[in-house]
Amino acid sequence: MKTPLYKIVTTDPERIFSLEQAADLTGMHTEMILEFVRANLIHVQLCEKAPQFDEAALVRIRHIENLRQEHVNLRTVCYIIHLLDRLESSERELRTLRERLR
Repeated sequence: MKTPLYKIVTTDPERIFSLEQAADLTGMHTEMILEFVRANLIHVQLCEKAPQFDEAALVRIRHIENLRQEHVNLRTVCYIIHLLDRLESSERELRTLRERLR
């Protein structure tokens, strides 16, 4: 998989970005980002009907775009992302259970 051309770096973990800022930071076109939002691949906050993105959403946009650069269609990207989400959730739950056993 190719290394992303853009790195997402902020000093404020609660920083929120507009659609245009997200496009600039990720190197993606705004319409493609909105396509990802419509496909429920990216969770956004709505403020005055305009989507807003946190840093995690920006990282996810780059992850999705990296998959697409590998010629993975959007439907398959959705499937992969949802599986990765389930895996992350399971790993979090497993860590919690292990900590309880200690």
